[in-house]
Amino acid sequence: MSSDGPALAHTLPPQDVTVHLRPAPARLVSVQEKEALIRSGVSYGELLTPEGVPSEAQRRAYADALARNGARVGELLAALSASVLREYDRPVLVSLARAGTTVGCAMSRLSRRWAAELGARALPHHTLSIIRGRGIDRVALARVQAAHPGAQLVFVDGWTGKGSIEDTLRGSLPADVPARLAVLSDPAGVATHAATHEDLLLPHAALNATVCGLLSRTFYTDPAQLHAARVEEDLRPHDQTAGYLDALEALSAALTPEFTLDPGPRPQRPYDAVLALAAGLGVTDPHLVKPSVGEATRVFLRRSPKHLLLRDLAHPDTAHLRDLAGASGIGVTEHPALPYLAAALIAPGGGQE
Repeated sequence: MSSDGPALAHTLPPQDVTVHLRPAPARLVSVQEKEALIRSGVSYGELLTPEGVPSEAQRRAYADALARNGARVGELLAALSASVLREYDRPVLVSLARAGTTVGCAMSRLSRRWAAELGARALPHHTLSIIRGRGIDRVALARVQAAHPGAQLVFVDGWTGKGSIEDTLRGSLPADVPARLAVLSDPAGVATHAATHEDLLLPHAALNATVCGLLSRTFYTDPAQLHAARVEEDLRPHDQTAGYLDALEALSAALTPEFTLDPGPRPQRPYDAVLALAAGLGVTDPHLVKPSVGEATRVFLRRSPKHLLLRDLAHPDTAHLRDLAGASGIGVTEHPALPYLAAALIAPGGGQE
């Protein structure tokens, strides 16, 4: 832990990541309270909804994605790690908590094995917070830079949706720090390094804290201090962080730094087509339109969804979204031309997140 004061009692392996977050009291609200506060102008980055025990639909989605997509995720991790090692002479991974944290841990662990067995370079890994509307945590970023002077920082996330995080990264970094974004899945077509441009369900998108060291979503309290998080202590009996990282390590174990993948064609403004479909359903605020299977999953876990768009009703990567929509009484529409596997629409008035 790089902050002063008490450390977060997270369960991320310390050899895999240095965590630049501090413990702080959160403004805890229900989903309904959060929606009302956001509508009144309060930033979502100041609010936190405690996570419940993962539902059966979430647990099944995680297990199914790990079994069905696991081999591919292992390849994506290896391809992304190898690409970073080829591109830069002194790369340092800086993952964006939380969806990027597990990815960065797996990439760093893989690179250390390559370094020990094949003479490659290890990838140091730090994780910090970025919040839409607030930007990247500049205090944490300065600490990373001090630890690795002159290094090339590569910002790691799990997937892209409409590209908001890339916009926030580019808009909030110091002028001398390039916005190098590396992701496993880049259906938005905005990342500097993408293992694939296809939309797919990454296993950890379904579980959040219980596969990310029990860390909550990050939140903001004081510009002079690190961004904050809390440890979801109630979920400790359900924590699968160590097992997930071990599974990712095993899935990429046979691959080497020479491994490459063709990410496919880079999408060109895929979000425009989603906005047009959303407008036809009465949602015209772009902040309320969340494309990609990962972002759509987050809407059902953290927001108040209005409608679900799917490219293919029978696709296994969106089965959990169909289940969640059915349980919530949310309408589902199939659009075979949808550029993403899924897109969730938030009820109008839901505000920005």
